[in-house]
Amino acid sequence: MNKGPKSLEYFLRDLNIVKKKYEEREQLEDNFNLFTILKKYSDEKYLHSRFISSLLDPEGPHKMKVLFLNLFLNKVNSLLDFDDGTVEIYPNNQSRSEYKRIDISLIDRNKKQAIIIENKIFHTDTNNEEVGQLEKYYGCLIEEDKISADNIEVYYLTLDGHEPSEASVSTREKYPELKQKVRCISYALEILDWLKACIKESYNKPALRESISQYIKLIEQMTNNNAAIEERKEITRIIGLNDENLFSAKFLLDNFKHVQWHTLYDFWKELGQGFEHEEYKILLSIPNEDIDTLVHGGPKQRRRIDLIFIVLSPHGLPFDIFAEFGDWLSWGIYDGEDKASEIPTVYKDRITAFAKEHTEYEETKDWLWWKYFDLTDNDNICCSHFSYEGTFKLISPRYRHEVIEKIIKEIKDFETIVCCS
Repeated sequence: MNKGPKSLEYFLRDLNIVKKKYEEREQLEDNFNLFTILKKYSDEKYLHSRFISSLLDPEGPHKMKVLFLNLFLNKVNSLLDFDDGTVEIYPNNQSRSEYKRIDISLIDRNKKQAIIIENKIFHTDTNNEEVGQLEKYYGCLIEEDKISADNIEVYYLTLDGHEPSEASVSTREKYPELKQKVRCISYALEILDWLKACIKESYNKPALRESISQYIKLIEQMTNNNAAIEERKEITRIIGLNDENLFSAKFLLDNFKHVQWHTLYDFWKELGQGFEHEEYKILLSIPNEDIDTLVHGGPKQRRRIDLIFIVLSPHGLPFDIFAEFGDWLSWGIYDGEDKASEIPTVYKDRITAFAKEHTEYEETKDWLWWKYFDLTDNDNICCSHFSYEGTFKLISPRYRHEVIEKIIKEIKDFETIVCCS
């Protein structure tokens, strides 16, 4: 049975009624959450890694000793056994720094064993030509800490449990076993289940219990698990109410990959047109096969997509807007070997001085600097994930136009401040 757009329109109208009903109910509930007030909800380092490590740390302020740590090890089926008093957790309440830049590390120097937890929420692996990110951490523990490979466990923590990039585990090919050792875990499953187990053990500690509860609400929101059970049942009821609704839902699911593709195509095409209208010259557009990879591929088929453009006079800076798989939309000035144009020294010096004064600008080997766009959490764009609100809303032509205007304004403002002052 083929149900087309008209029946789908009625089906979506019914779903919208349910959505509004539960939104009105939610507005009356207590939704205060300290985590979202103090930190950006996507902050891997200063919010998520630190809170998780504080619960894992037997010496942490929760006063639960090794209980939360053991609950976590059981949840991920770890084969390692850590002793209370000898295990070191980084970061911790005394030393808030990472150990060897590992997001979360558990080390028992007496037993010579360790766990690496690489925490990836919206960022991609920071590999380079010499070594992959997980390779580097794994190698440091083996070569510098003298821990046997058999006594190291590696966990790759993401929202949905996807795998690390191929380069992250095999750039040097020095540790062929690493690829098989990496265990993929997710916030949506293992972390939520572990946190709920921690809640049960915190029945007589109201402050701790409330802190974990608020963090659970944040994770449920980030992993799209925050819908009430009643709301989920109502949606299921509407889908199964009749054949029209049933096949409208199937029609939407069958075609949504195509919706994603055309949305990204329209976004990048209109973005390029917007810069051309502002008299920038496009040097590199987005080929259709790169959009295919973002929509239909996965982490192992990572391909960064770039829109490169310049202002011919007076500075000729090669601006680059790019999207990595699983990461937020970013922009910067490329300065690698195959750079689009020679950057005059006077502008390069101005840009370098400006970037040093602003912490959101990051310098890497081939980039003069780069940064994420100044978009709100609800507007941030991750081209490979349409479950994020900012990406999903690009389907709307009106919203797409508004975001493109913000993107163009940010780059033009930078050009005015740094190059024209």
